[in-house]
Amino acid sequence: MKGELLKSFIRSNYKSTIIALPFVLVLAYFGHSLYIPFFFLLSIARDYYHYEAKQSYINRLKAKGLTPDDIYNINFVKQWDEIRKKGLWLYCITDGGIILGAYLWLGVSILLIATSIVKFQNLVNEPGNMFAFIGYTYLTGAVIGIIINRIRWPYNEVRFMKLTDPLSEGFQQMLLDEQ
Repeated sequence: MKGELLKSFIRSNYKSTIIALPFVLVLAYFGHSLYIPFFFLLSIARDYYHYEAKQSYINRLKAKGLTPDDIYNINFVKQWDEIRKKGLWLYCITDGGIILGAYLWLGVSILLIATSIVKFQNLVNEPGNMFAFIGYTYLTGAVIGIIINRIRWPYNEVRFMKLTDPLSEGFQQMLLDEQ
């Protein structure tokens, strides 16, 4: 049983692992660290550990006539219906500026320090420099997040309409493809 599960896991994940492996090795080589490959292998082990539960979930969905994409679309429609009631700018400020901005802040900070544009020692020596750096990078991340979510709004609206309007072209095409 476990052998079949391992074979199934390898069949479903070998492409992404092969694609990610060169990036991990390059990062490990230039970072002079064995932590990166260790965490890469640890993430693969974590995925394998959860693979059986994921397959069980997919089989339960199949029994009901659903796919994981169907569940993803249902969740999207529920979430987007709530978001669109709040409005465009609240979506841009909360989801873009605050939430996405925090992720982008972390990415921008790491990028600036990793490329030596900002010297880490300068940040550590002077607390004022550190707080200014955090503030500027968070502001940068928030602005980028707002812009990204402003661009995503029409795409999400179109997707919402296609998923909820049975007279949309996408829905009609899906019915034709099933026949």
